[in-house]
Amino acid sequence: MEIIPRMSEVASMLGNESRLILLQLLSNGEKSVEILSEESGIPVANTSQHLQALKKTNLVTTRRDGKRILYRWEQGPMKDLFFALEKFAVFSMAEREIPSNAAVSSTKQNINYTELQKKIKKGGTLLIDVRSKEEYKKGHIPEAINVPYNDLLTHKFPKTKEVIVYCRGPLCLLSVNAMNLLKSREITVSRFGGGYSGWIENEEN
Repeated sequence: MEIIPRMSEVASMLGNESRLILLQLLSNGEKSVEILSEESGIPVANTSQHLQALKKTNLVTTRRDGKRILYRWEQGPMKDLFFALEKFAVFSMAEREIPSNAAVSSTKQNINYTELQKKIKKGGTLLIDVRSKEEYKKGHIPEAINVPYNDLLTHKFPKTKEVIVYCRGPLCLLSVNAMNLLKSREITVSRFGGGYSGWIENEEN
């Protein structure tokens, strides 16, 4: 197969939000369809279909563990490919940001790394990691507590504190959905869009 058609095939496969979310989840290690569905919020049937498509394109591979089929990234430069895409997406979003009243009104509930640091130091905020318990245990932002996305509806939040939510990284939609869900409950909430990967990157620089 010539390189350009192959590049086109891979690019087409990655041009889907749900598949990118699933690949991001697999960056932490192999998972079953059921776990991926739970962590992504994508229905099991749709999760399975996307994984089959990714497997046909050799972006993921599988192994059997008893009755379960576990998915993981295919060998090769998958990490380089995925994180290069993530970095370019963050870069392009930053390049397109134009300070204006309209921009401020649409992004005022998204905070950056510096703002998050100030809010944590000042106190009076509740930092919520909406990833799964498994991901939280592997690493999280200091001061954050874990309330997985599926538990947000039943969790009781103090009305005296501003809630800040975050998930895996800039491409993770869980924190967007979490913010919207909490706003519907009339909870004061903002979002750290950089997510855990963004926090780690800033801490290392």
